Order: sequence, then C-alpha cells, then structure tokens
Amino acid sequence: MQRQRTVFAIILALTLCSTSFAQEQPRRVPPEVNALVGTYTGAWTSYGIDDKGQVVKLAAWTDILKAERPIVEGDRAFVATVDEIIYEGGKIPPLKVRGTEGYYLNKDGSLGDYYFENFGRVYRLQKLGKDVWAYAVPADPRELAQLGFANVASAQHVLIRVVTSEQGVETHRISRVTTVNWKDAEGKDRWLQFVSLQGAHRRQP
Repeated sequence: MQRQRTVFAIILALTLCSTSFAQEQPRRVPPEVNALVGTYTGAWTSYGIDDKGQVVKLAAWTDILKAERPIVEGDRAFVATVDEIIYEGGKIPPLKVRGTEGYYLNKDGSLGDYYFENFGRVYRLQKLGKDVWAYAVPADPRELAQLGFANVASAQHVLIRVVTSEQGVETHRISRVTTVNWKDAEGKDRWLQFVSLQGAHRRQP
C-alpha cells in the first residue's frame, strides 16, 4: 500500500509539473500582430464649431508612434505603443501617450476585432472589408465641450480606418464623423454631422 501511495504521489507531482510548465509557455503571437511592430509618422487635424455653430479647425499636430513588444495576454494579442505628439503653433505642450494596439482573439485563437487603447479607453473596430475597419461610440461630454458644444442631447462618433499602400508606403488613413444634437444659445434645437478628426499614419522604413 505504501508503495502504491508513493507511485501515485510521483505521478501526481509529474502531472502538476507538466501542467504548470504548459501554462507558463508563452502563446504564439499571430503574424498580423508582429507585422504591427514599427515606427509611424502622422499628421492630424481636429475640427469643432465656433459660437455661430459653423465648423472650424481647432487644432493640428504631428506625431511619431512607436509600436513594439508584441505579446498575447488574456483575450488579446497586441503591441505596446508610445505616441509622441507635437501641436501646431506651440501653444499646447508636447504630449506622450502610451497605449496598446492589436486584436481580440476568438475562442479558437483566430483573430477577432481590431482595437486600439489610449487615455485608458479601448476602441474596438469591426472589419468591414479588406483593410477597412470602423467603430461607432457615443461622444464623451468633455470632448464635446472642447469641440465647442454645450447643452448636448446626443452625440455619436463613427470612425473609419483604411490601410493602403501609397508609393509602396503602408499608410493608415483615419477619418471620424461626429453627429451632434444640441441646443444653441437661443435654445433652438440643432443638428450637425461633420468630420471632427482626420489624418494618417505612415510606416517608416
């Protein structure tokens, strides 16, 4: 009986060690995520409204985004990103934003929705076609205030991302359309749909 217990204990220990070893093995990073690694430069413009409700340019900036350290963690496969932003005119201090970008994983390990994360918020995009993704989210009230809106009843952002090859350079073109319902200074109900953000990232050699 003692010998049987000893043999059982050895088998159990080997099983636990094997299980622990398997759990510690890093999961393979999908090639699509490895392909995100690189440096991208961009130019961007944001738009809002003036006191008459007319669409105007609010700000412009350039940035250098570095994507590195691809990893699989939980239900995502992603790269870590650092985005260094310089605003036009120099009135707004330079900004460094850290985040992640990659894919959600389906239960079978295949790629699901694309996403990016910055300022603590995750934006999940659905694929509409080859190299085309989009998302729709309610607009944040604080952001709407920066865009010039007050007394907002409803507001929605729809962003579209299209990846192209332009003279052999991988380019990510992004536009965001915002639809807002608000009351103006006279209490009149107003609606507006406009491009609130537009720009592109280009991969560097």
